[in-house]
Amino acid sequence: MKQVFSKNTIWKSNILVRVFPIVLNRLSDLGKSNYFRIKRILIIFLFSISTLICSAQNILQLSDKKSVHVVCPDKVLYVSCGDDSEIQAEILPELSNIVRVKALHPFEGQTSLTVVCAGRIYSVAAQFGSCDVLTYQLESLPSEKAFPFSGKLMPDESLKGVSDQVLSRKRNHTVHRSARKNGILMEVRGISIKGDALFLAIQVTNHTNMAFDVGAFNFWIADKRQQKATNVQEYQLTPDYARFELKRVPARGRASEVFVIEKLTIPDKRILRIEIIEKSTGNTGRKLTLELKNRDLRKAAML
Repeated sequence: MKQVFSKNTIWKSNILVRVFPIVLNRLSDLGKSNYFRIKRILIIFLFSISTLICSAQNILQLSDKKSVHVVCPDKVLYVSCGDDSEIQAEILPELSNIVRVKALHPFEGQTSLTVVCAGRIYSVAAQFGSCDVLTYQLESLPSEKAFPFSGKLMPDESLKGVSDQVLSRKRNHTVHRSARKNGILMEVRGISIKGDALFLAIQVTNHTNMAFDVGAFNFWIADKRQQKATNVQEYQLTPDYARFELKRVPARGRASEVFVIEKLTIPDKRILRIEIIEKSTGNTGRKLTLELKNRDLRKAAML
């Protein structure tokens, strides 16, 4: 981790590196047997010191008076404290790649901080200290590959890559269904399939001067015709993955989203209904609904 060393620690480590060759030269006068024996001891000692120095690099120095910020290379998917009664960690709402960490009170010993982002899991020790460094770069820490799953289809990293591939296929629209209401246009721009995963590319265009805040996307398997409320048979589908987790469509702008669901076929008398609901006070938000038929799903493009 960058700039974790104090100047005193760096000075001491430099002294060890410079003095070690001098000591070896002086030991050559003691005879071969003593020379090799002491040389071996010094090498082990120096290795131990270097290990301690490297360990010190991976320790967050925290304070109850200052906040420390950990800058991550991508959106943070998970953060956890070893002891949440000693330290507090939270993802900044406005910057999802930054974690704010602070000690709740002075404490002895060490605790830990774990962060998952960019397909990797980072674990770092934390202790109460001088807190001279207020910003850390997470990428400089040792890490391991993480394989989070949104469902049973494929790892998140794979879903992300395939979703981006779907969005880049602008000229291969096998399906185009749309709904327009109150200045908002929702379109299914394409349906693709890879293995057991069905990818639905949706675009929302806002033709008004007011931003459209997305309250929810809902997916339903429903009857084509609903003559009586008592005879309605429908059930809700929950997507395994959403590429952007779309929250807002700006005024006079557009935004895209890719939803991933498990492959399915629909009986002829049923449809897949997709609806978008605007987030608003009370129940006054705009709502759009479009329908996909079984033949639309059968036209899914192979990836």
